Amino acid sequence: MNKCSVTHRGVAPSRPIAPPPALDRAPAPDGGSLAALVPPGRVVELCAAVARGRMTLAAAFVRAAQAQGELAAWVQPEGAGLYPPDLAAAGVSLDELIVVHTPTASGPEAVARAAELLLRSGGFGVAVLDLCASHPRGEAWVVRLGGVARRHGARVVLLTAQRAEAASAGALVAVRARPRRRFEAGRYVLEAEVLRDRCDLARRVTSTMHPPPWDAG
Repeated sequence: MNKCSVTHRGVAPSRPIAPPPALDRAPAPDGGSLAALVPPGRVVELCAAVARGRMTLAAAFVRAAQAQGELAAWVQPEGAGLYPPDLAAAGVSLDELIVVHTPTASGPEAVARAAELLLRSGGFGVAVLDLCASHPRGEAWVVRLGGVARRHGARVVLLTAQRAEAASAGALVAVRARPRRRFEAGRYVLEAEVLRDRCDLARRVTSTMHPPPWDAG
């Protein structure tokens, strides 16, 4: 049986990322963040062919869950790019974050299975799945995650490296968005451009803004 490595309180992996991302902890200036607008029980896909802003948008979902007194889970294959101190700098409480590392040899299916097991406990408000390397075949895994999320009122956030024009991770994905950034009045603004909207969100939701340096996640 393959085993997952569970890291409590977000202990950093042995290999740091350079340079560490600079994530913003400030609330959205207007319109609300994507994390605040997506209802519980939904599957969200944050896609970007190049890693720009995915980490910032995902961190907002973790903060939103923790603000409601809920635990958050981050599931990724071994060697993936999460660097917990960056999440702490973004305002994420590492005491309320469970990080799970699945065996690389087990593929993306192990990431989906681990997240499903965590959500079935009913103790998590959000589960972030790092599927940037690849995602499982078919859509059964998304259906299972979506069903568990609805049952327990949790949010599932999928991080993928898909281009905007590519197919989504599955038909059950309620919101699909990609991070976009622009320079405005001396600071960068990170926007979540909504590509699929089954929750009646605005087509473009301002998520966060901060001066450079920008996060690379």
